[in-house]
Formats: sequence, structure tokens, C-alpha cells
Amino acid sequence: MSKKLTQKQKNWWLISHLLFTAMWIGGGFTQIVMIVLIHLTSSGEFLHAAHSFMHIFDLALIIPGALGLVITGIVLSVRTHWGLTKYYWIISKEVISLILIASGGVLNIWVQDAINITLTERLDALNNPDYLHDRLMLLLFGAGQLILLVTVVGISVKKPWGKWKTIGSPKLRTNNQFLK
Repeated sequence: MSKKLTQKQKNWWLISHLLFTAMWIGGGFTQIVMIVLIHLTSSGEFLHAAHSFMHIFDLALIIPGALGLVITGIVLSVRTHWGLTKYYWIISKEVISLILIASGGVLNIWVQDAINITLTERLDALNNPDYLHDRLMLLLFGAGQLILLVTVVGISVKKPWGKWKTIGSPKLRTNNQFLK
């Protein structure tokens, strides 16, 4: 087992973890604001610029935030008493984070399509069914991602559900609600 972090080291890793969380959530919130503004604009130039900025926010905030969050989360899990699989709340954060990262790749496809369509069509993109589909998917999936990110923060704060019970553990036979 690896050496545990000192309290000072743990605090610095936690600060980093929180900063990366802020980057990811801030980037997601900014993208939602952009997609709402896209629905309200009557400017073709703004349509293209907004989708281009969504891509920039993805590259500058969301991807580094997600990567930093995963790295700091792994270090904090492995080098503290929490562990990677000791608690249901940590496992749920890991699963949700993987879903968010994978779905981010899909969102990027829609952003790239919207950039390409609005580059050539500008405001006429509002008559293009492919663009309208991409725009709707960005709104729905972007909002869903932001909700999941906030849920992960809530899970981190509340730490619900207790410890993961391993097979063969006496607690599994007596306390596991799923086997009663």
C-alpha cells in the first residue's frame, strides 16, 4: 500500500481537487449560458462565435478540469483512508465521472458540427434540421451534465450510503440491506 498523505499534503490535494471541480462546473455552466443565448440571438455571426467559444471553454476549462479532477481524486482516494472502492459514495462519484467524461466526447461532436454549419450558413443554420438537432442535444445533454456534476458535489459533501461490504465479511451477512 502506498504511503498516506500528511495532513498538509492532503489539504493541498483537496484544494486542487476543489479548483478542478470549479473549472469543470464553471465551464459547464458557461456552455449552458452560451446555448441559451444561442436560442435568443438573431445574429448569424453570434451563432458561430458562441459555438466556437463553447469549444474553447471545453478545451480551456472542462477538459483540464475533468482531467485534474480525476487525477486528484485518485491520489486522494489511494493515499488517504477513503480508498477507491471502500465507500458507495466514492464508487458512485467514479461511475458518474466516467459517464460525464464519455458523454463529453459526444457533446464535442455536436459542438463541432454546429461550428461547421454556422461557419457557412450563419443565421440560415436556424433552418437546417441537422443544426437544430445539434443545438437541442447540446442544451439537453449540457444541462444533464451540469446536473450530474452538481450531484457529484452533493455526494462529496453528504457522503451517503456507507461502506462497501466485501464478500465473506461478517457485516455482509448481517448488515447488507440488499441481501436481507
